[in-house]
Amino acid sequence: MHIALDHLRVEMPGHRALDDVSSEIPSGTVTAVIGPSGAGKSSLLGVAAGLIRPDSGTVRFDGVDVTASAPEARRLGVVFQELRLFDFLSGRDNVGFGPRMEGASAAEVRSRVDEALELVRATAFAERSVRVLSGGERQRIAIARAIAARPRALLLDEPFAALDADLRRSLREELRALVKRLGWTVLLVTHDRDDAFALASRFIVLHQGRVEQAGDAASLYETPASEFVATLLGEATILPVSERRDDRALVCGEWIAVTGQGARVVLRPEAFEVATSGPGWAASLVDARFAGSGWRLVVQLADGARIVAVTAAAPLAQALFVRLRAAAHTL
Repeated sequence: MHIALDHLRVEMPGHRALDDVSSEIPSGTVTAVIGPSGAGKSSLLGVAAGLIRPDSGTVRFDGVDVTASAPEARRLGVVFQELRLFDFLSGRDNVGFGPRMEGASAAEVRSRVDEALELVRATAFAERSVRVLSGGERQRIAIARAIAARPRALLLDEPFAALDADLRRSLREELRALVKRLGWTVLLVTHDRDDAFALASRFIVLHQGRVEQAGDAASLYETPASEFVATLLGEATILPVSERRDDRALVCGEWIAVTGQGARVVLRPEAFEVATSGPGWAASLVDARFAGSGWRLVVQLADGARIVAVTAAAPLAQALFVRLRAAAHTL
């Protein structure tokens, strides 16, 4: 299902949660709405789900205006950060709640519940009360409950926020595989860029209730439209451009290849090569920290500017040269 959000405005006491927000969630894609706390992410999901009525603007599902439609009429699966499970029911009964409320027959409820539990690998613990389940097990039950409702699209509001790092990674991978297999349209709300990159192919970046940038994930990371987007989606060094000559720019005394026409350059840590001899920026090593897949280096250039670089091996010398592997994007 294709979701279109057009010129949405939502007024909250003391502030505007959404300010003329327009964007699209294409059919069959996972789109992440990402931004800091207070950016308007949950308000956007609430409008899409029918839980918040916008002060102006429209929501369309496959071209049909559903702005005034009740939440239950939209046939969406929603998983909230708080999960909102019924603690007095078993996992199985939680999953079957939606189909029962629809008036499905006992056989249909059983079939849909069994299918949903199997998809999220929750059959083994589904008969237990959800109050005794672990965080990961409860998460699976919540996702299964959304699946059993046979949704037209799936909306996820910070679905992994309460999980530890290992469980978070494993559930992300399982959900990614499940979504790909079933071809769902998914709207993921998160402030965590690792969750966003792990699941989504498209991003909508919100900042103070407005869309800062939207598009495919790789493009936003590689060619951010603003310093806000650049730093939100990953670590970046941003330096001023002193002079331009076509597709080259003078930055901290060195000419480098660039794209875009901006006055500042965005330098990602993984874009650098670090060596003990030139060409490149002459630099001194400030800090080196092993980060698992490589070393995170902080180096200082001759003019005092600092650059963060990631390398496979940490150079032993204090005097270094750093250079770019490819053209840098400008803002």
